[in-house]
Amino acid sequence: MKSPIKQFRLKREYFTSVDDNRYMELYDLVGKIIIKGVSYGTKDHPEFTKLRNRLCKLGYIQIESSCWNGDRVLKPFKLNELTFKKGEQFSCACALGIKLELLKLKKSV
Repeated sequence: MKSPIKQFRLKREYFTSVDDNRYMELYDLVGKIIIKGVSYGTKDHPEFTKLRNRLCKLGYIQIESSCWNGDRVLKPFKLNELTFKKGEQFSCACALGIKLELLKLKKSV
């Protein structure tokens, strides 16, 4: 008998990115600042990152940190209304948030 697919849940507001702005300084060999400024960027919401790390620890995904959106599904599971199959891509929080919105729109039509 096949075991039921594991279900994970995450609040909808965590399927987003947050600012990741960092002040940076680059020094020369004698310690003088030669470049300083702010790096502007985004990263997954911390709660999404916690879930992503948990999925990896439990063996559901393989995290690929060397390329954007490179995580792969190792065994099937559900996250909210999304079903993931082995070998599929596990995207960043924003991309999955868009998938959830599209799924909601599709169901309402």
